[in-house]
Amino acid sequence: MRFALDEGKRVEATPGAKGKCPGCGAELIARCGTKKVWHWAHKGQRHCDHWWENETQWHRDWKNHFPSDWQEIPARDEAGELHIADIKTPKGLVVEFQHSYIKPTEARKRTEFHNPMFWVVDGTRRKTDPKQFQTALKDGLEHPTKDGLVQQIWVYDSRLIKEWVHVGVIVAFDFGKDTVWILRRIKNDWVYGFEYPKLKLVEHISESRPIPDVLFGQPERRTARYRRRRARF
Repeated sequence: MRFALDEGKRVEATPGAKGKCPGCGAELIARCGTKKVWHWAHKGQRHCDHWWENETQWHRDWKNHFPSDWQEIPARDEAGELHIADIKTPKGLVVEFQHSYIKPTEARKRTEFHNPMFWVVDGTRRKTDPKQFQTALKDGLEHPTKDGLVQQIWVYDSRLIKEWVHVGVIVAFDFGKDTVWILRRIKNDWVYGFEYPKLKLVEHISESRPIPDVLFGQPERRTARYRRRRARF
């Protein structure tokens, strides 16, 4: 985690620093090596929040877009179990940044607990995913609108889409560019989304403005592969 408590103040990990977990109150160790981002760690256990994943520079870069007092906000469920949101705005919106693989059942539980929320997913974790996703876009359909291009992808053409289509909220896929691809709507075996500037997404979160939506319509481009698929159903 990024922040610990020292005499009631949130502090970041530095060599020799001392702090306590804001969730469980346990003493933390400042991990300040050269291979990972500096962070706090529990002694002898992974984390008091079993949903937590090790923080990477990718996580930290996303968090840095937001005020520090919006980051790592603890809350407890009905059973008293602790869960820490990556970002929680003053309006109550939660944003979770996910780098590692997560089981679908856990993703749904986290979504239900944190809602209203959406996910930002690292699309570069597996080397094959960016190329596969681009191929899915090329084999999909395009809907030009007055606000920009909406893209329609067959769920089974992208492993990333297949893994995240079930959560029931907006998912933004980050492929390491200045834009993210936002999964905005689902209809049957198709998803609808669009590229969107990262900084504009940050603005929407910071200002509590809704993410742009899409309307269903007739596609501009129909591929032979699309026609074959339609014939199956």
